[in-house]
Amino acid sequence: MPKPISSEKTETGASYAAPECAPFFRDTGGNECCLCIHGFTGCPAIYLPLADELSDLGYNVSAPLLAGHGTRPEDLRGVSERSWFYGVSAELERLLDCYRKVHIIGLSLGGAIATWLAGNNANRAGVGRLILLAPGYGLKDKRYYGTGFFAADDVMIQLPRRKPAGDGLDHTRFGYPAMPLYSVKQLLLAAKRSTLVLDLVRMPTMLLYTAADMIADPDACEKAAERIVSIEISHRYATGEHNLLLGPDRLDVIRRIVEFLGPAGAP
Repeated sequence: MPKPISSEKTETGASYAAPECAPFFRDTGGNECCLCIHGFTGCPAIYLPLADELSDLGYNVSAPLLAGHGTRPEDLRGVSERSWFYGVSAELERLLDCYRKVHIIGLSLGGAIATWLAGNNANRAGVGRLILLAPGYGLKDKRYYGTGFFAADDVMIQLPRRKPAGDGLDHTRFGYPAMPLYSVKQLLLAAKRSTLVLDLVRMPTMLLYTAADMIADPDACEKAAERIVSIEISHRYATGEHNLLLGPDRLDVIRRIVEFLGPAGAP
């Protein structure tokens, strides 16, 4: 059975930027598990409010930490997109060995990884439902597509940070304040890898995204919805922000996830 992971050090020995950046595991003693995959420059803390709801439904919750995340932005340098995909794939294999059914939830880059996992495990026994939250199938800012990543200096690009709002979600925003230019190339490769398997997905799927997304291209999400043959729910919010678990629609997002999954053990 998977165990909680230390909140002090990563597997490479680096210190977490904050304890909340650590991967976490919630054990309810049930036989179903939700694998929750965070986004680019983010960390598992984004899933803490949702994990409370999932635990109440009887689900175990595994929220791994992607390579290069949760410590300092410079640790993303040299990290390939393959390490993100295959690292989470290894976690899925461990969970499938332990539980009757594993559901996959992914936000942003995590949504791209979740899609790839679903496409590569189509019709596999034990793989349950797929929930995609503003999945990163493409960037809204098209300037990055013309960047000569390997010719340019690997500069640090500043990122916007969520201002503390005293709304109970401040502790879930331990994302990086910057990113290396090299890692943006890996993000684009990750988006391409995920879209190659859209036609293979067979899991019952729910897709939530927003037309106001300034990071992940909402039009790419709309096109993906047309290719995923097992999609059951596709909802496009008119407003909001890319991080659906922090935006103004977060309570509705969590409600939709809970309703889509239902109680653990239900037919």
